[in-house]
This record gives sequence, structure tokens and C-alpha cells, in this order.
Amino acid sequence: MYLLKICRCCDSIIGELETDDSKTLGIDSSLEVVGNVAYTLCSRCMQELDINIGTYYQ
Repeated sequence: MYLLKICRCCDSIIGELETDDSKTLGIDSSLEVVGNVAYTLCSRCMQELDINIGTYYQ
């Protein structure tokens, strides 16, 4: 089965993922699978959301 990988922030298509129908072993835990779509974060959005550990907000 093929899953379409889409960024959950910017909705850009990242690629496709092939899985076997029996079980989705070895799939990255950051993927949220809904139907034939696997939502994840692209590298650009991941970099924008990266928080500096030394930054604190009050």
C-alpha cells in the first residue's frame, strides 16, 4: 500500500511511503496515518519550529 506523505504545517507533498498491508512496522513514529495519507513535518517546517533550549518565555 502506498501512503502520500504531506507536511501538516505547510501542506506540501513530501513524497510517498510504501508499506505492506499486514503491519506498518518500521514506520517513523512522527507519522500520523489517516486513510492513505501520512502527515508529518517537512525539514523546513521542522527547522522553523526548532526551539532553542536556552530560550525561556514568561
